[in-house]
Amino acid sequence: MADEIALWPLKEVKLRVGLSTATIYRMMAKELFPKPRKIGTKSLWFSPEIEEFILAVAAGKAWSPNMGQSMGQELAA
Repeated sequence: MADEIALWPLKEVKLRVGLSTATIYRMMAKELFPKPRKIGTKSLWFSPEIEEFILAVAAGKAWSPNMGQSMGQELAA
């Protein structure tokens, strides 16, 4: 997928993953879907986390919040 980091609104995330708003929020509550970051008043998702979710689902694996830890640490550095 893309090497570029983008911030996506819920509308874009829904298009990418093919899930409804309710399903996304239910999965986030169970820590089965990446959580958004608050940027001002908006909730935005990091594109690499959504792409990681898509790849995990395609590989038949469950996504977990720990999958992107190394990326998160790089972003924080």
